[in-house]
Amino acid sequence: HVTPVCGGRTLRKGTRRLGVAGEHLSRYLQRLLLQSPAEPWLPQALTKKVLSQLKEQCCYVSLDYEGDLGEERCHHPARFQTPDGHWITLGKERFCCPEPLFRPELLQSSCPGLHQLASQSLHSVPEHLRRHVLGNIVLSGGSSMFPGFPERMCLELNFLWQGTGVHIEVLANPERGTAAWAGGSMAASLTSFQHTWMTKGEYQEHGAEYVHRKF
Repeated sequence: HVTPVCGGRTLRKGTRRLGVAGEHLSRYLQRLLLQSPAEPWLPQALTKKVLSQLKEQCCYVSLDYEGDLGEERCHHPARFQTPDGHWITLGKERFCCPEPLFRPELLQSSCPGLHQLASQSLHSVPEHLRRHVLGNIVLSGGSSMFPGFPERMCLELNFLWQGTGVHIEVLANPERGTAAWAGGSMAASLTSFQHTWMTKGEYQEHGAEYVHRKF
């Protein structure tokens, strides 16, 4: 999700959702690894846990996807040992795996890329607040932990906003993988938050949309 926050409040009209998440990237990585002639043991070795480890330990976001894809010398191989002792070698799969975050069409999705959704969200911010938000874009979530992700996001956004006279800053805290959970935990512990809890009865009566009225 991309959500603009101004004055401590989210601007719901500016919230955008990308239909690509970690599970999609895992399945895409599996498909990439099985495209070329594979060892007979490979399909069974690519368990959900192994695919997650491959993503976290071997994959990264390219700053020049098309250029790296066409240059074999840019396919820096990485080896990974599975729990049963087999070795998997990744080449271009290392940077192809997270690319659908910026190019959902690789997964046959018509959704704009994350940088484009972020740009749409930024345009929804009132003009007098926009410059401050442009310099304060905060990343969170596990998929933002890929090496190169913050730099690519910054590069893409500044390209989309070139000629506007602004420079976009992307903030990438090392603990951003669990930032959403940590923020929710801190908010829920505040005394001032207690009146905003949605009860089971309220949920059953009004549905999930009621959370937007409570907040």
